[in-house]
Amino acid sequence: MNFPQNRTSDLKQQIKQLKSQNDLLKKQLMSSSLIHELTKVLHSCTDLENIIKTILLAIQEIIEFDRVILFKIDQKNFRLKPDAFVGFGTMDLNYLSIPLGFEGGEITDALFLNRHILVEEPDKDDLFSKELSSPSYLVIPLINKVNRKCWEVKNCSLATCPAHESFNPYCWSIPGSSRMNTSANENDHRSSCISCQCFKVEGVVWMDRYQRQEPITSDDITVLTAVINLAGIIIENFRIFKTLDETNVMLQQANKQLKIVNSDLEIAQTKINNDLDHAQSIQQGLLPQDLNKISKFNIGARYLSADAVGGDYYDVFQIAPDIFGIVVADVSGHGIASALIMSMAKILLKTYANNYSPAETLNQINKTFLSEIKTGNFVTVFYALLDTKTHQFRYTSAGHCPVIIFERHTGKYRLLKADGLFLGIFEDLMLNESVLEYEVGKTRLVLYTDGLTESKNEIDELYGVERLVKMISESASENPSDAVELILSDQNKFCNNCEPSDDITLLIIDL
Repeated sequence: MNFPQNRTSDLKQQIKQLKSQNDLLKKQLMSSSLIHELTKVLHSCTDLENIIKTILLAIQEIIEFDRVILFKIDQKNFRLKPDAFVGFGTMDLNYLSIPLGFEGGEITDALFLNRHILVEEPDKDDLFSKELSSPSYLVIPLINKVNRKCWEVKNCSLATCPAHESFNPYCWSIPGSSRMNTSANENDHRSSCISCQCFKVEGVVWMDRYQRQEPITSDDITVLTAVINLAGIIIENFRIFKTLDETNVMLQQANKQLKIVNSDLEIAQTKINNDLDHAQSIQQGLLPQDLNKISKFNIGARYLSADAVGGDYYDVFQIAPDIFGIVVADVSGHGIASALIMSMAKILLKTYANNYSPAETLNQINKTFLSEIKTGNFVTVFYALLDTKTHQFRYTSAGHCPVIIFERHTGKYRLLKADGLFLGIFEDLMLNESVLEYEVGKTRLVLYTDGLTESKNEIDELYGVERLVKMISESASENPSDAVELILSDQNKFCNNCEPSDDITLLIIDL
């Protein structure tokens, strides 16, 4: 059977079209396969240099470009410089330094416009035509992944800027953007862009077919753009994961060091605790151990330290057959330093105590403090001499809180207030002495430090002298030791069982 000539011609044309479409599909399939395989290879690279080298070799060997150069940005010198290349043998390309300004030509335009540029017929002044004899070439920017848009990063509210809320995250490529940038010309604008944290350009890939002399097609550009965009994402992810790995290693090393430091701290803390326990036992030893051995008085006392050791001191001691010294003292602050100063105060008190004058004793102690100890702490002291023969009570106070004389048979009381300055600061304490007589078996003496009366509850209210006097009255029928416990229990209840913020001393003596 013979077909008409025009029918045969149409059939041949259809076959030709089908073959062309088949070739196109094969090429597209090859391109997709290439990108897929290249992605697997790139993910297997363990360093940035191999990632870049793999990209350049893929462009040369698979997409069939003879020469490929990756130009990196030299921010300091405002230039593009060759970083990696293939197809040039041992040729030195360092001289190919390209200014990033407007005079840099198509390669810098591609970078700042964020698009490929195909130069098919370069003029005689073109750098790559003149230096590399390139008949035509293609440049494509290598872009990293943008995670946040510039107006979000900079917290910019200039809604008139074209980059503001734009779908294009590459702000440097948006005409009229960077309204926060007041550059006077294009070169200054570009310089400002490359120093900005939002500028995510890794460099520019240059390539040509110097030997093959084959045209660069739109399909080539499509595949290359996909490959180079993929490379930018992989490079950015590689850097992120590398940074995370390095940070993780640093954290592991820091944790090891922290464990060592914690171990050393635990050892040091154990030693400190042992030293504090020892210091506490020494300080407890400095306090009177059994005041009730003094048969002429009935005595109750408690000392509560805010820390392991504190700065309060109390004592009742015999100076002569019928004369007893009574003292309550408080060093400013609390803790080890206060405890040391108080131990010195005790030694000095026992050294200078006499049966004549409480004021003279405190003046002697103050002189020693000023000349020998030279501390910034001060000490408040109530010191008295009790004559059990004459039933006289001679006392002085160096800045100490009021001592309470309570008449148990009448319920009346007196406050023996301070009339002198505290020890350790001034040369002249301006002390006065007073004398009062007491009735045996009817008088209760209550001495304390301000940690008791100045303790606070949750609404910042002071326990105060009035509450203390009220509890002294309510516990008047109790022996001194029980009265001490009742008063401290009331103070603890008032403060809602909180830890004391200052040392507390309470001394009760029935004369």
